Amino acid sequence: MEDIKKTVRHRRMKDRAIIGLSIATAVLGATTIGFGIGYGVTENQAKDYSVQLENVYQRNYYELVDGVNNADMQVSKILASNSETYRAKLLSDLSQTAKQMQSNIAELPLESENLVDCVRFINQLSGYTQILDEKLAKGGQLSDEDLKTLEDIHQTLTEMKVFLNKFSSNMQEGYSVVEASQRTDGQLSEFANSFSQVKSNSTDYPTMIYDGPFSDSVVNQKVKGLSGNQITRDQAYQKIDKTFKNVLSIKNEGETNGKFETYNFSVKTTDSQFMSVQVSKTGGHILTISGNVKNTEKNISFDQAEKIALDFAKENGIEQPKVVWSQELDSQTYLNIAPVQNGVILYPDLVKVKVDMTFGDIIGYDAVTYFTNHTDRALPGAKISKESARDKIESSFKIEKERLVLAPLDYNREELCFEFECLRDGATYYIYINAETGEEENVLKVVETTDGSKLM
Repeated sequence: MEDIKKTVRHRRMKDRAIIGLSIATAVLGATTIGFGIGYGVTENQAKDYSVQLENVYQRNYYELVDGVNNADMQVSKILASNSETYRAKLLSDLSQTAKQMQSNIAELPLESENLVDCVRFINQLSGYTQILDEKLAKGGQLSDEDLKTLEDIHQTLTEMKVFLNKFSSNMQEGYSVVEASQRTDGQLSEFANSFSQVKSNSTDYPTMIYDGPFSDSVVNQKVKGLSGNQITRDQAYQKIDKTFKNVLSIKNEGETNGKFETYNFSVKTTDSQFMSVQVSKTGGHILTISGNVKNTEKNISFDQAEKIALDFAKENGIEQPKVVWSQELDSQTYLNIAPVQNGVILYPDLVKVKVDMTFGDIIGYDAVTYFTNHTDRALPGAKISKESARDKIESSFKIEKERLVLAPLDYNREELCFEFECLRDGATYYIYINAETGEEENVLKVVETTDGSKLM
């Protein structure tokens, strides 16, 4: 990454300081337990020190993994975007991500000079993206050389991501960073030796199941969509008994008195399904259903699963629901449902539903976002045409679908946008063009995994 090295050469003193902090952290990890025992600390206390240090290491490792994943996706979006304004925002976010990665890697026991290049790359990533951000802020544009460097950065981040995500599985199986740091292989500890292979080839480790655009967005913190009288626990019980037509037993599991006040129940059905259900005290709406099954047989079609989900949403107070995204995975169907107002999909009011295709049961339901945000809105009209918005999409994208949506964005904004589902280089992107200003507001990319897809 010669271009980066030239651009941020003046930051190398900072690099050395961070590498030195890494070495100091490694020494601390290797000596903490022995130091404690040597000075009369009990064995139990020494174990406590070890557990505390392990927690610090693992927290920083997982935060580093998240940072690399986020940085990889941010660079991917920069390369996909055709708006210098949106690129500037992404570059600013990427610079902050890299700074957090610096802090995380400094807190890991990595004592080897073999890791200097890896540490320096992360340090320079922060500096370089900040310089590009400043360039765009002054009215400049990314040059072909800038884009080529970003392509190289993307490749390096992808290799790092692949290794780090795979190594995460070791952590989940009981791998101890403290113990591995005390076992040496030549001049390297076992952990440092493993980490030095950060650019090894591997498969990506999936972090979430993709459930559609803006599925996790909650725009408003105050609850706006709940209405109706307060109900009793008995009324909530009757609501569940009426809603689930195959109930075997309903058990009270207490109450929740947070942003949403709910009655909580565990439900068993005649199909041997076990679910947790929350009913709002205000209005008696089913707020969430959480269940999981391992059935493999499909006794209903996708169309039938979609109808079951829509009917359930209507019966539980969702106004004018429409399926805006869906996916089959094994014997389950995942659906995003949103209300439609004057032909506009209201993404801030999204509802998530999961249907078991063996028995046709609702086994997952989340209407928290809907009841947080839903209200009658005075939607603005589009000030640019769909054709004008389409012209904003870079020519290398093949547009598959387009529609008008209300999109939840940063800083608690809701903006009327044209949504374009596009293909490029075998990948699917969702690009959002503001229907009033013509500005590119967001780019989301679908990433396929062995557990389905995820959207970032």
